Amino acid sequence: MQEEKPFIEESPIKYGEIFDPEKEISGLLKAPKEERKQKLAEFKEKLTFQKVGLARVQDILIDEIRNKPNAKIEDFYHLATELGSDFGMNETQKKDAKETLIQYEKQHNVIENIRKEFPSDKDLFRGLFHKAPKGKIEVLVGPVSLYFKCYDFEDYMTVFFHERMKGSGKKRDFTEEEKKEAMESKGINVPSSSYPDIGWAIMAENASGIGNSSQSDEESKQIFTHEEQHTIKSFFEKEELLDPNHPSTLFPIRKRFLDAETEKEKEKVLEEYFCAFRHNAEEYAKDEILAYYKDGRLPVVYERLSASKEEDGDYDYLAEPKKIDYLWMKTTDEVRALSKRVRDRVLIKEYKEILTSGVESIRKMEAGGYDKEEIIALLTHEPLSKWEKAVDRVLGK
Repeated sequence: MQEEKPFIEESPIKYGEIFDPEKEISGLLKAPKEERKQKLAEFKEKLTFQKVGLARVQDILIDEIRNKPNAKIEDFYHLATELGSDFGMNETQKKDAKETLIQYEKQHNVIENIRKEFPSDKDLFRGLFHKAPKGKIEVLVGPVSLYFKCYDFEDYMTVFFHERMKGSGKKRDFTEEEKKEAMESKGINVPSSSYPDIGWAIMAENASGIGNSSQSDEESKQIFTHEEQHTIKSFFEKEELLDPNHPSTLFPIRKRFLDAETEKEKEKVLEEYFCAFRHNAEEYAKDEILAYYKDGRLPVVYERLSASKEEDGDYDYLAEPKKIDYLWMKTTDEVRALSKRVRDRVLIKEYKEILTSGVESIRKMEAGGYDKEEIIALLTHEPLSKWEKAVDRVLGK
């Protein structure tokens, strides 16, 4: 399938060697003390080499999927393992690659079957959203996505609020607040309740000329690239989100807070609680940073992610947690003040620092000679808060 393999001038991983970081660490800890420093340096060099190498393999694999979406997954898997062998690809990594490709094949087949069931763009719109479109609809079918270009604003709102309207249990008109919300967006990525197997594969563009709709073919392509990045990224990284308000999380934290005897202990509990909210926001923010970088709008992403809801921010993922000033208990002015201080530090100050560091990490990798696809592939597998450390490791700092 792929004619060229990555050219490797110097490799710390020998030909045919399998590098398993977990096993290597175990062996490193058992090594004589005087050998550990050298072995640790070798371990770090191999780990960085493998991370960057497998990121490049992922990049090549995505290109193959885009160019030959109907190829057999056995061919994709053979390509991944053949290229991955140059970077010591281990059995766990091979298993992950196979599972990713199996999920790809399932979604690709669902997309193809839906398209066969609804060959016309208007019928496809009606089939997915249970409503005939009012205006012109164009559908772009990707390997794992369906992209609706809506020339009528109400059709765009139908996609935009599909899940919300379905959840209401009855048909109703869009509110003025909803219209304003949809006007402020150019594109959207939504799940499908009609075909849950395809997850977040449905994308739509506001091409109506109303609100922030796109005005040119170039901008339309940019929106498609942005939204498709969200869909493809979902295959290569499974987000692990937390629910800080779930009883299994909240009740133990609440008890620890009440049992804490000093302000320092109480502050530590509050920090843990708010960090759980920030963890989720970081996952969403990371997704947006990579999507904005993919479509060429990295310079504006920090401003959009850091602006609060009160400042008309597009992506204020911490809007609700920032309102919390108590821990579901009878509280005092002192507790409320402590909660606000910790909350503002964790959810505002430190969160903005993580966003800044994330954007700067991408620029550092570019300056280090890495191209866009390599950077995206590498950072996809790293938590946003660890991008700076990961990039410094890759660049040899």
